[in-house]
Amino acid sequence: MWNFIQENQYIGKQIFIDSDRLVFNGRDDSVFSATNGFLFKTEGEFHINTSQNTYINTPKIFLGPVQNNQDPNIPATNTLELEQLIYDLISALKVWFATAYPNTSGLNGPNIPVNQGLAKPIVDILNTLEIKVDPSNSNSPLRSKYVFIR
Repeated sequence: MWNFIQENQYIGKQIFIDSDRLVFNGRDDSVFSATNGFLFKTEGEFHINTSQNTYINTPKIFLGPVQNNQDPNIPATNTLELEQLIYDLISALKVWFATAYPNTSGLNGPNIPVNQGLAKPIVDILNTLEIKVDPSNSNSPLRSKYVFIR
């Protein structure tokens, strides 16, 4: 994490502007840059408004507060891999409930008709879930419609 020096403690070349409102407008093109860091600081809300897409190009993005000098450390989920993992798990459970479960035994030995009846509603639920998380389903409820990561 970048170590910011408060403006009242910084010693060196700087420009300090104190005003009720500042507007920077580039009619054709705008560029803001800094060699070591670029900081926006506010005690209120921070908004980025655009009529088109927003791109942030960086090796890593940390969202959330820094606590105890620790960057946020809960990784985002790769939705496509998670969908495939859940899909495969559901498929394996369906096979187990359709083939192995009916042959499991209780106290009196295997009771295939009873076990098949017990398994059917579970298999029906798994079929519904499998359709929802199918990796070929672009409308999967796991996929965000507004946030995309690589």
